[in-house]
Amino acid sequence: MGNNMDHDYYKQNLDSKEISDFFGNISSGYFNYSDLNDYNESEMCCPVPPCKFYTIQAFEKTFLPFFYALIFVVGLCGNGMVIAVLLRAKETLPGTDVFIFNLAFADSLLVATLPFWAVQAVHSWVFGDFLCKVIGGIFKINFYSSIFFLVCISFDRYLSIVYVIRMYNRSNSCWILCISLAIWVLCVLLTVPDFVYLKKEYDSRQNTSSCSLNLASSWKNNLRIFNQVVAFFLPLLAMAYCYTHIICTLRRSKGFQKQKALRVILAVVAVFFLCWTPYHLVMLIDTLIYFEILERNCEWESKVDIAETVTTSLGFFHCCLNPLLYAFVGIKFRNRFLELLEKLGCVNHRFLKKHTHLSSRRKDSTWSESTEASYTGL
Repeated sequence: MGNNMDHDYYKQNLDSKEISDFFGNISSGYFNYSDLNDYNESEMCCPVPPCKFYTIQAFEKTFLPFFYALIFVVGLCGNGMVIAVLLRAKETLPGTDVFIFNLAFADSLLVATLPFWAVQAVHSWVFGDFLCKVIGGIFKINFYSSIFFLVCISFDRYLSIVYVIRMYNRSNSCWILCISLAIWVLCVLLTVPDFVYLKKEYDSRQNTSSCSLNLASSWKNNLRIFNQVVAFFLPLLAMAYCYTHIICTLRRSKGFQKQKALRVILAVVAVFFLCWTPYHLVMLIDTLIYFEILERNCEWESKVDIAETVTTSLGFFHCCLNPLLYAFVGIKFRNRFLELLEKLGCVNHRFLKKHTHLSSRRKDSTWSESTEASYTGL
């Protein structure tokens, strides 16, 4: 008897559309019992109406298509130029350049999935279960690999500057390729849950379909915590360790490249921290709300949803900044890029000679000023 009264009161707090959707799905046989996971027991028995989603839906329809289109164009162009210049290199690529190539490739594939998510924000997911698994899997693989290759670049610079170990010689080239392959394999393994559980799901409360993990809320939150540890906290600690020792080493060195190297290194760490920390802080708050460590409140949760959308986009924007941080700051890259433009007929030979700077005579990696400083300043 008490349960019926609670159910009647809960029904009274739903608007007419939600009532028709809820009971319509039951009568038609399409009711998804996993939807009940969205409400805990306290919500089913207490006089608290469910939260509305209209604010976040309207915001995503306005914000995401424009911002994702910007990241798509800028990210593909920037990373595409890095890939093109590296592929034209006549000599064997040194260690840092191999990692930069993989980073640019991963970032390119990641931003290539953004138009699908932009369409989902406007029209819901219209591409079916198969493309949901493929696009979601490609996105997650390159999300992981992009961050892991940043760590590899940091460690390569750490070895070359702190210990002056050259990663470009022939004895190490096989190890570099093996490390790159191992990272891709690891990223695929980490994405297995996405390939298995991603599917197109219809949410009657939001009246929209989305490509999402078909898992219980508790499993989703456990997976989210795992992603935060593996894809943010551990990489951030590794990068902080490497660059702290690099900065200490450069401060003891002498040479005209030292100050430029320090600026680049600080920019690398700062950009990674500023782009991804807001997103993971929002995810932490959302997780605390789910476990009821923070009080549930519709207005507060709506702001968290909007913050999640904005900070996710900011994290994706990091893919556009990677070419600037890891390639365009190097003299050797700029020279080769101008040579490529001349070959394509975009600039003349006179312009090329005027703007091409003398490169280091060494055939090591000079794609970043921090690597150059390891040989000119120590």
